[in-house]
Amino acid sequence: MEQAGVGRTGLARVSLASLPTPLEMRPDLARELGIGSLAVKRDDLTSAVYGGNKVRKLEFLLGQAIAEGRTAVVTFGAYGSNHALATAVHARALGLEPHAVLSPQAPGPFARATLLAHAGLGTQLHPVESWEGETEGARVAAMLAERDGVEPLVVPMGGTNARGIAGYVEAAFEVAEQVEAGLAPKPTVVYVAGGTLGTALGLAIGFAALGWPTRVTAVRVTPAEIANLQAARRLAGEAIELFARFNASFSGLRFEDLALVLREEWFEPGYGVVTPETLEAVRVGGRHGLKLETTYTGKAFAAMAADAAQGALRDESVLFVDTYSLAPPPDPGPKDALPPVLRAYVDECERQFGA
Repeated sequence: MEQAGVGRTGLARVSLASLPTPLEMRPDLARELGIGSLAVKRDDLTSAVYGGNKVRKLEFLLGQAIAEGRTAVVTFGAYGSNHALATAVHARALGLEPHAVLSPQAPGPFARATLLAHAGLGTQLHPVESWEGETEGARVAAMLAERDGVEPLVVPMGGTNARGIAGYVEAAFEVAEQVEAGLAPKPTVVYVAGGTLGTALGLAIGFAALGWPTRVTAVRVTPAEIANLQAARRLAGEAIELFARFNASFSGLRFEDLALVLREEWFEPGYGVVTPETLEAVRVGGRHGLKLETTYTGKAFAAMAADAAQGALRDESVLFVDTYSLAPPPDPGPKDALPPVLRAYVDECERQFGA
């Protein structure tokens, strides 16, 4: 796999993404919503294979696995986790064996498609009963280390650690280059889905390093024990410390310097639960050529639309980050290849939403 070199964070990575992704002005959508100006960062186009925003993180995470001679990767997510699927897709392409520890979520067609794609890839799936999957992850990692004589790379949920965050620090600098080229005005407000907060944190750190006051609005879509300001503070400190070793632009940055806002009110009634607001967001986005979904991007778009409806964005230059993968999931495999708990879940998805 081609090495992508060393970016502004000083960390080497493998080349997985098609960069830069487009930065598109959307004047018609801005007028419809009541936004001063609106640009969309098309990170749904990071990979023709699969991945959305996850691919930027995986360049650094899987690059670490290859550099360290790992043979397998263990990661975490909900049943329908795009991160877990993207990790499996790109790990397979790099010759790494993918394992995913998966937690329950409400039934839905996207989750069904994701699990069947895992079946097609041959991902080793390990279902657990709650979002606390660390114990099972440790068991799987120990089993692989004993089997292979090499510890697997354990990738946290969402690919969010200091190395994963580097992907979106680089994205912030990419946006700055596109603004400098005249593709869009400098954003005053960013809206992005907040699952494990790695994407939002990377953008906030990057903009702070640039000296931009851009406010990054992370719309929480996961339980509060996963996405919270205490976790964000810890992750930001670890990431800034790592980046500052290689680039003085990050030296002296503190969490308090980041213009990060965590919006809590859009999570309920729960992870992956479809609401009228998110369905409307998907419909409006689709009418303007954006393929959104109801768990992540739909909620971020709904928050932006609600703020605009209240007049809060009339004088703002808004950037919406489309993190969903426009590339469809890989070809599905047989349902019988899934563990029994996940087969039953797919059956329930099909009962409620059709095959």
